[in-house]
Amino acid sequence: MIERVIVRRLAKQDIREARAWYRKISPLLGDDFMAALSRAVAVIREHPLAFQIVHRTFRRILLHRFPYALFYHAENDRIVIVAVLHQSRDPEILDAR
Repeated sequence: MIERVIVRRLAKQDIREARAWYRKISPLLGDDFMAALSRAVAVIREHPLAFQIVHRTFRRILLHRFPYALFYHAENDRIVIVAVLHQSRDPEILDAR
């Protein structure tokens, strides 16, 4: 299991924006989004190479119940989360990250 997880600044912004959007609908829904995100991080910590490379060197895990994907790099001793994007967004946005 990989202990070290780094969330880049733009990924943190993605998370804040998505959570705020869901909290406008329902505070509980915002919490559910964060719980789904936490479960996804737990899975990639246990199995960092289990998910396919979808864009350049970025791997992707889909969030359950939500149309979002978490994009990350799996390295020997850490996971670097670079984006949490709605699935309708073009993955080319990752080039800037």
